[in-house]
Amino acid sequence: MPRAQDPIDDAPSPFNRGVDHTLKMLHRIVPMDVWMLTRVEGDEQIVVRADDHGYGIGSGTAFDWGNSFCIRMLAGDAPHIAPDVQQIPAYRQALAAHDDPPAIGSYVGFPVNDRDHGMFGVLCAMHPEPLPDNLEAHASEIESAVAVVESLIQLRHQLDDLEREREALRLEAYTDSLTGTYNRRGWQLALQAEEQRCQDHHLPAGIMGFDLDGLKAANDQYGHEAGDRLIAAAGQALKGATRDVDVVARLGGDEFAVLLPETPADHLPEIAERLRTALHDAGVAASLGYACRTISGTLTEAQNNADAAMYAEKRARHTSRKL
Repeated sequence: MPRAQDPIDDAPSPFNRGVDHTLKMLHRIVPMDVWMLTRVEGDEQIVVRADDHGYGIGSGTAFDWGNSFCIRMLAGDAPHIAPDVQQIPAYRQALAAHDDPPAIGSYVGFPVNDRDHGMFGVLCAMHPEPLPDNLEAHASEIESAVAVVESLIQLRHQLDDLEREREALRLEAYTDSLTGTYNRRGWQLALQAEEQRCQDHHLPAGIMGFDLDGLKAANDQYGHEAGDRLIAAAGQALKGATRDVDVVARLGGDEFAVLLPETPADHLPEIAERLRTALHDAGVAASLGYACRTISGTLTEAQNNADAAMYAEKRARHTSRKL
């Protein structure tokens, strides 16, 4: 059963309302105790929206993905619809993997795809008792509901893109003149707006922090104009190596940050290497750190974790140079 639950009360966005209506409709068609839209992040299956009538599951609840019914369904080891889970070996194994097995007598699960980002997650349902075999007769109706949810996901992307475009226009006043990136105030406003989207839809987001190496030496040896050229080159390199949806900011001095919306933790190492390479190609050395917003955390906490990782790398580099 759930390992964690996010206490945030989701805002009634169009996406949330649409999914809620779809789940309620499914409950009327097939009255299982809980219908859920979930997404997978790392080793957790996170509930995006739920229509619960007995389990106590809500938005933000997280399950162990490795011991879930859904992972077995997606692997093709078990059917999408199981009126009696005890008749399915893979589902019996999933229950046996728990010290305190959840009360699941019947199960429904169908993958939900995101046209722009691959698989989104699973539309699934559980009931504490076995249900009649005619549960399988509702497969086409459930698949229609999946199609509705997939359309809602596309609508959410479109609305989020429009919101970010409006935010970018508003944030033009908060641009750092030297680098063309946002300044600290622009960063804070962008972070607040993205945090609201993360809360509304339980989205992942990554943050990277950068601190340039050698700026003081450049200033001392060649003058502050050389240092400014180094800072400007760093800002342009980061902007050129990130997506339009990403936010690049100079937080002050030689410190930069990048916000990566809808980016799960397992994507961050590859992105970090790409940005490190872009800086290197621009003749800029930098220490960097990254972190992902957790389901129970905030982007501010992720930034603090990214900064801590960045300073740890900087200290390690300083120590290695001394040896």
